[in-house]
Amino acid sequence: MMIRLPVESLARFRTRADAFSTNIQFYQWCLQENVLKSTATLVYGRHIPAREFGRVSAVAHCDGLVLLPTDTNVYVFNPATKDAIALPESQRNMIWHHRCLPVGLGLDTSTGKYKVARSFYRSCGSDPMDMEVVVMGMEVFTINGDEHGSWRETLVDPPYPILSSQAATHKGCLFYSIDKNNLQRPPHGLVRFSLADETFGVTPLITNIYPEVDHEDFLISELDGELCSTFLSSHLQRVLVFTTRDAVDHPKWSFRYMINVTECYPLVPLGSGRILLRGGNCLLGYNLEASKIKVGEILDMDEIRYLAPSQNTLGRAWENVFVV
Repeated sequence: MMIRLPVESLARFRTRADAFSTNIQFYQWCLQENVLKSTATLVYGRHIPAREFGRVSAVAHCDGLVLLPTDTNVYVFNPATKDAIALPESQRNMIWHHRCLPVGLGLDTSTGKYKVARSFYRSCGSDPMDMEVVVMGMEVFTINGDEHGSWRETLVDPPYPILSSQAATHKGCLFYSIDKNNLQRPPHGLVRFSLADETFGVTPLITNIYPEVDHEDFLISELDGELCSTFLSSHLQRVLVFTTRDAVDHPKWSFRYMINVTECYPLVPLGSGRILLRGGNCLLGYNLEASKIKVGEILDMDEIRYLAPSQNTLGRAWENVFVV
């Protein structure tokens, strides 16, 4: 699935100064043996009025639903049914942050309903801009829930500050990276939030690797039904991928891949010993057995063109594309 967002930059969270009208479009991309010859079909488009938001964060997804966090609203899309909702505003966040608030989407297996969980910053002392001590809360919105369509604050706060990055969903829980700044002894793990009982825990990571990795060199996601931790090792000039099936009780991280491509992360296994990687604005077909990118399977998404209704030869450029 590819999402076209005509805003200035997804990766760098830049804000566009002039007014613009946003069209969010979902394309289903049918991967063929040769990535460069694959085609995409428009399945759903949504128009959003100008100036409704200025910046966006990484897109999350769960069971076909797509979550789009922005600096003003949070949107949930169902491209299959062409349904979309803009979640209501909340006034709980007391500290301005240069990025969108940490947010995640997942399934509450106890009720069968989907929940959006968003962290927010509480005021710290007399100066609301004092970031030396960060205290965060958590609020939850249940889609088609019984809370009269409003955000509800959890009874307990997250045990540690959370980074403004995409949460990973796995087996009824959301997993967040811990903001280690200003923490004397931060745990080597992830903040875990149960969508069923709305309690927190900590899932340990690989201790002999994680302490030496910076925030920007670590990514948590779900890969092939398992919780996946991806480490970008600048020392080894390699990408190390670990996965675990049980991320709650006693996670046993297994080494899955070592990829000889710097600054990339895995998206999905393709079968036949291949895996699809994302590196910057490129999609890469990587041959695991040969430990190299497969010839003809490098796709620069900046060069993708789409045909408008009145066009049949030359295409238009997509300003930004995000893959889910």
